[in-house]
Amino acid sequence: METEIRNLDVNVFWSMRSPYCYISLDRCLEIQRKYHINLHLKPVWPIAIKDPSWFVAAKDMKYRLPYQNVDIFRTAAFNGVQMIYPVPDPVAQKPDPESPYGKILPFDQQPDIHILVRTAMGAVEMGKGWEYLNEVMRMVWNGQKVPWNKDNYVHVRDAIQAAGIDADELIQDVTENPEKYDKLIIANMDLQEQYDCRHVGVPTFVFRNEPFFGQDRMDMLVWRLKQYGLKERADYEPSLRSIPHPL
Repeated sequence: METEIRNLDVNVFWSMRSPYCYISLDRCLEIQRKYHINLHLKPVWPIAIKDPSWFVAAKDMKYRLPYQNVDIFRTAAFNGVQMIYPVPDPVAQKPDPESPYGKILPFDQQPDIHILVRTAMGAVEMGKGWEYLNEVMRMVWNGQKVPWNKDNYVHVRDAIQAAGIDADELIQDVTENPEKYDKLIIANMDLQEQYDCRHVGVPTFVFRNEPFFGQDRMDMLVWRLKQYGLKERADYEPSLRSIPHPL
């Protein structure tokens, strides 16, 4: 009699504005194809929304953002991921004479990030979170649809529909009932802060209360999971999408 193989559970805290989340997307999808694993997607607000003061402090960290602007594109290229920075930026800003990085507009003036994070949360609630990311986040970040928010989010609607979700129904619901989705998003952020180290960066993968921060910790995550019995699926075949670095 064959022993049933159980799936291991990992929470994944995710920002729709994070280039490193986008870079990790293909590997997240591949891990789920390859192993008996449940990656529980937990959308959160990007740091620019949950803590705009971070960017005020960033102007004093003269290396931080210039280095990141170099690193995100080489990391994408290293991982075989097509990427441009979204046009427009999902987080609305205005010029700030005191900072080269601008000033984040108030929460109630952020329609683009509202649509992205709330619809991502809605897709998760439907059990289609990863399908949503595979279509919507890829569209926002791969530069094929510019501007990605064109004509009342026609490209977003098309991508949501391609994920197997009724786009008009979802967007109408997040527009009419934003508090329902915001409550779930805030609950995700509260949950992230409860884990060891209280790390709130993204992407953060959490297994058995142990956080693994960043797409460059995914190999280490798999290593840890194998210590707890992670098994490969018998029917696994690599996807057609190039994964240059084996899991």
